[in-house]
Amino acid sequence: MKTKSPPNELARRLAEREEVEVGILELEGLLAKARRRLDEVSAEIDSLQHRAPPR
Repeated sequence: MKTKSPPNELARRLAEREEVEVGILELEGLLAKARRRLDEVSAEIDSLQHRAPPR
């Protein structure tokens, strides 16, 4: 059975949820940046492998 939370508890939980959501958005941004950098580095490696003389 659910009991009513006091208004300040509800406000605290809503603020905490918002903080978590902001943190998730920040992490998603960092992940996207890391993926772009990985793609760049992978492309550089591929380019270097194609230019390298055969062994």
